[in-house]
Amino acid sequence: MRDFTICIGTTFVFGHDAETKIGASLGAKGITHVLIHHDGGAYLETNGLLDTVRKSLDAAGIAYTELGGVEPNPRLALVRKGIAIAKAFNVDAVVAIGGGSVIDSAKAIALGAAGEHEVWDYFTGMAPVERTLPVAVVLTCPASGSESSQVTVINNEQDHVKITLSEPPLRPAFAFMNPALSTTVPAFPTACGIVDMFSHICERYFSADEEIGVIDRMAEGALRTLVDIGPKSLANLADYDLRAQIMWISTIAQNNTLGVGREQDWSTHLIANELSALYDTPHGATLSIIMGSWMRVASERAPMRFARYASEVFGIEAGSLSEAELAERGIRATEAFFQSLDMPISFADFNLPTDGIEQMLDNIDFYGPDNTIGSIAHLNRADCRSIYEMAAGKTAQGKES
Repeated sequence: MRDFTICIGTTFVFGHDAETKIGASLGAKGITHVLIHHDGGAYLETNGLLDTVRKSLDAAGIAYTELGGVEPNPRLALVRKGIAIAKAFNVDAVVAIGGGSVIDSAKAIALGAAGEHEVWDYFTGMAPVERTLPVAVVLTCPASGSESSQVTVINNEQDHVKITLSEPPLRPAFAFMNPALSTTVPAFPTACGIVDMFSHICERYFSADEEIGVIDRMAEGALRTLVDIGPKSLANLADYDLRAQIMWISTIAQNNTLGVGREQDWSTHLIANELSALYDTPHGATLSIIMGSWMRVASERAPMRFARYASEVFGIEAGSLSEAELAERGIRATEAFFQSLDMPISFADFNLPTDGIEQMLDNIDFYGPDNTIGSIAHLNRADCRSIYEMAAGKTAQGKES
């Protein structure tokens, strides 16, 4: 197990009516004026959530200004607008009501509002991340785990560039997590969220480290749970207990509880993010499209961990199978799991064009002396091209066309 330092400074308020406690919690920290940030969806008014948050802030004597309009793959233009509002009203915290896109947008606003630099400079590495306004999250759609992670992802829609920024100050100060708020989330975004958290765990599990330890077994348990309850939750969207399990897994999948002490991979996200940047494809869908093809390329370099994954996550018995054969069974089971959630596993499943592969490859930030990405398998441009082409060449049933 490698050396690590981790501080998850988020206060979690989990369970029934968690959202009603936001005013008292922020008031106790001396916060006086917040920017409420959300997607502007009608559900926020019809289900009373926005009014509940307003009343909680009113009761604590906290003023608020609102900014809606967040879209999937949150836009840099709206972030800049939020920063201008936050500075004009001397906001001292940002309240995000929603899922990963809203939270990521709120983090970027809080970062830009607290600093003196143009916000995109933080994402491009031109300016250091030193401080941010506190962010409080009222989570409605479990998926990205952004409610307690140090990561934000913003899409520069003008340049078709989507950049991930990961710095400890970006962790939210509060996460108010009431699973009941997620029971009205429709099937497709629920499925996207399950794929996202599944992938977050896999990015940490598929490590170059060969030894198996407690973090691996924790990750395998979380993945098994998602495989078990994912289809059940889609069959019964209003089940509070299933939603509670999913909500907490989304958090531990991304706040590094399941990633400490190891070299992580993240090539699936780097490859899939370019589909979002170019085609504005939902994040969870890009991951389900790319993951099986990535696994096939990566498992050729490191079959052992993929073989164990097949056995421990999907219960596939090794028998007389070689590691490579067992790994392939696990990859097929992964794609079948995604399909059980009615998620795409190919370009064709989501009606994506296949003529943008070279442009996407141009935007991947290959790094290091070997100019590659990834940990368990170092992938160069040709490898990533193979992954795109494999995902593009599948039929809707996941077989090669």
